[in-house]
Amino acid sequence: MKSLYIFSILAVLFLSSCEEVVTLDSPKSNNYLVVEATLTNLPGPQKIYLTKSQAYFDNSAAPKISGAEVKVRDNMGKEYVFVEQKDQMGTYVWQPTNNTEILGKLGMTYQLSVNWSNERFTASATMRRVPTIDSLLYQFDEASGRQRGDDKPKEGYDAQFFAKDFLGLGDCYRVKAYKNGKLFNDPSNLAVIYDGAFQQGAASDGLVFNLPIRRAISPELYLANDLIKVELYSISEEQYNFYSQARLELNNAGLFSRPAANIPTNVQNLNPSSTLQGAGWFGVSAVSVMETKVDPKLARKGLK
Repeated sequence: MKSLYIFSILAVLFLSSCEEVVTLDSPKSNNYLVVEATLTNLPGPQKIYLTKSQAYFDNSAAPKISGAEVKVRDNMGKEYVFVEQKDQMGTYVWQPTNNTEILGKLGMTYQLSVNWSNERFTASATMRRVPTIDSLLYQFDEASGRQRGDDKPKEGYDAQFFAKDFLGLGDCYRVKAYKNGKLFNDPSNLAVIYDGAFQQGAASDGLVFNLPIRRAISPELYLANDLIKVELYSISEEQYNFYSQARLELNNAGLFSRPAANIPTNVQNLNPSSTLQGAGWFGVSAVSVMETKVDPKLARKGLK
């Protein structure tokens, strides 16, 4: 398909007097049950989302999977039942019985079980360690090229957070940033970390997260009195690879795009010969959180 696309571009360049729209049929793909779940050690309800995959060129909302039986069991035998919400088809929620009950515990392994349409899907994940966020600082500055855009501040406060990777290779994390309660959720905002850097092999084990990571929480500038919130999630190396591949595919476009590749998954159908297989990711994360309100009097100078 890629060679056909490049040929059509060359045809436009050298035969500009001729125009013809060519529609390429894409092969039908098998359906997948897609799991979206990151369970945490934070208080409150935990959610699992189930949808069904769709054709490549289908831009409609993914079909929600309703009527599934969804359970999670830890390696000590405790079971957590996730109940579908009546007003949110495909959203399954576990509710704590009191204000102190927390699902996720460090070092524990969790097994997901989904029964739907006479099929059973499973996945497992272990909750790994996460460093504490030490501080959240900001300085007044002009917007850089990556921070500019329509309706974005041209000048304001550039924030960064500080945390230190644990000693020992292979610790992986995901960073989420919020501005006034709204998550920065574009594909370009997907920030995953291997030890103290964005990539494996960067000789960053046991170090303070590098500057590009620290500044990833500022895809745009903040203004006075804005609320900045940062969440740091522990993830497995396999989940790091899942997010990395997903980000590549989400940003894979243009003349020099590469052939699409399958995104890994830990969701498996116990019947390997079924036409309905699993996709997505089931993860469990320890989370470190810090937030602050921008106060111009507390802004730093020369922050690096």
